[in-house]
Amino acid sequence: MIVHHATYETLLNINADDLSKIVPGLAESYSISEDGLEYTFVLNPNAKFASGNPVTAEDVRFSWTRLLNLKGNPSSYLTDFGFKSIEVVDDRTVKVTLESPQPAFASVVTAPALSILEKAVVVANGGTDAPDADQTDAAKDWLDQNSAGSGPFILKRWSPNSEIVMVRNENYWRGPVALEGITLRVTNDAASALQLVARGDADIALGVDADTAEQARNNAELKLNIGQTLNLLYLGISPSDYFNLPISDARVRQAIAHAIDYDGIIALTGGFADRPAAMLPLGIAGSDPSLRYTRDLEKAKTLLAEAGHGNGFSMKLHIGGGSTAGVPREVIAAKIQADLAEVGIQLEIDQQTTANFLTAFRAQELPMVISAWTPDYLDATMWTAFFSKADSGVSRRLRMDIPKIAELADQIAAERDPMVRERLLTEYVKAHVEAAVFIPLLQEQYIDVLRSNIQGYVFHPVYLTEFAGVSK
Repeated sequence: MIVHHATYETLLNINADDLSKIVPGLAESYSISEDGLEYTFVLNPNAKFASGNPVTAEDVRFSWTRLLNLKGNPSSYLTDFGFKSIEVVDDRTVKVTLESPQPAFASVVTAPALSILEKAVVVANGGTDAPDADQTDAAKDWLDQNSAGSGPFILKRWSPNSEIVMVRNENYWRGPVALEGITLRVTNDAASALQLVARGDADIALGVDADTAEQARNNAELKLNIGQTLNLLYLGISPSDYFNLPISDARVRQAIAHAIDYDGIIALTGGFADRPAAMLPLGIAGSDPSLRYTRDLEKAKTLLAEAGHGNGFSMKLHIGGGSTAGVPREVIAAKIQADLAEVGIQLEIDQQTTANFLTAFRAQELPMVISAWTPDYLDATMWTAFFSKADSGVSRRLRMDIPKIAELADQIAAERDPMVRERLLTEYVKAHVEAAVFIPLLQEQYIDVLRSNIQGYVFHPVYLTEFAGVSK
């Protein structure tokens, strides 16, 4: 995301200082037809690519058509939102037609996957927007080592698991940025990254853990930048009878939710986290933290007894690898294991490689999991579209079929009145809390360590880092 955002641009943006406001990007304006089916974008006349060539409506049409025909996961940003066609009106105007009204579409346009590439450069290096692009497009290798965008930087080299080098785009249409270039280097751990910054061999250590952050506090030449992400770590509990487990009873799932020591989990992060009530993060309209579960062991025991499981039961908790807020999955799992043991629920932790875990999860084979969700664009549908339906998204993986939640998700997706939409989102959160299928464990904060001379550094919950305004 960091590299993509530094080298490419989208038609519209959402800035870090106001996540509720859509602002111009390459497009200076856009309009929506009365029936909500047509979006017309007018490009900024000053916008140009790093090559110096102007950004045209044909570049937009090519970029989105190629994305659609490559048929990879990013194409879902168009297909899932009823994309029907894209038409060049004139050199600076492009019209998009949808199959049905999609109030979130303008937010989706800010997703990095919908960035605009220079057609001439991509085609010259083997790219195509033909219907069989998934078979015939040959631009990937070139684009992995170069960029064809209009962003403030140009990609010069990408060495996997080693370093990425970008240089300043001298033709940047908003004016050249302060930094001459950016080199992103991979280190073995946060401690090594901190040492590089402390010695002055690097300027920023990205995404360090709480212990490393505390070490940095004691160095006058360093400072911390703490950003609130929209990333959620959650406990997922299947409500389906398919697994023939006690968790198919909502009272058992609610008991589990009441048994978890959330403050203890956040303490594992050094306090660098928060927690929403449901799979709608803090910072998104409709997210109401007052509805979240709190630890109540007596309530948990009462619910288990009412469900006929007063003596508890045993089952597996499935996890992959990785960490959130610097805390490994197995540490979070062990904490939940200990918490649930206090109400008689005995968990066996099954840790697999991330690849194997995801394969089994996607195959609907895992009844209880710890997993994470990171947004690609900033609209509530980034969560409601994936945690609501029996036949799609993460809810499908847990075999969740709760009509009330699915119906609310459909209403949210179609509602164009912001106030009505926010009320629907609050009802959606309440329905999820009652269902207790997805239980947020934490919403992490992102900790970066900076040399004290770094100015203008801004954290963004989707792009992570805005390098365009950085100077030193």
